[in-house]
Amino acid sequence: MKKVVLLIVVLAVVWIGFNYVKTGHFTLLPTAMSAEEEHLKDLEQELAQVNAQMAQAGRMAGMTGTDTTADVAALLEKKTRLEKEIAAAKKQVAPR
Repeated sequence: MKKVVLLIVVLAVVWIGFNYVKTGHFTLLPTAMSAEEEHLKDLEQELAQVNAQMAQAGRMAGMTGTDTTADVAALLEKKTRLEKEIAAAKKQVAPR
C-alpha cells in the first residue's frame, strides 16, 4: 500500500513539474493558453536566448580577445526587434 501511495505522489510531482516547465506555473491541471499568449511566451524565450548569446559573446571576447562586435551588433538588432514584438504582443494580451 505504501508503494502505491509513493508511486502516486511521485507521478503527481513529475506531472506538476512538467506543467511548470510547459506553462511556468505550478498547477495540477494546465491552463489553456491563447495563441497570443503562446506567441508572447515564445518571443520571451527567444529574447532570453539572444541575451544568453550576447553574454557568451562577451565572455568569448574577454577570454580570447577576438572581435565579436559584428556578432553582437546583429544580436542587438534582433534583441531590439524582439522587444518591439513583445511590447506589441503584450498590448494584445493585456486587455483581456
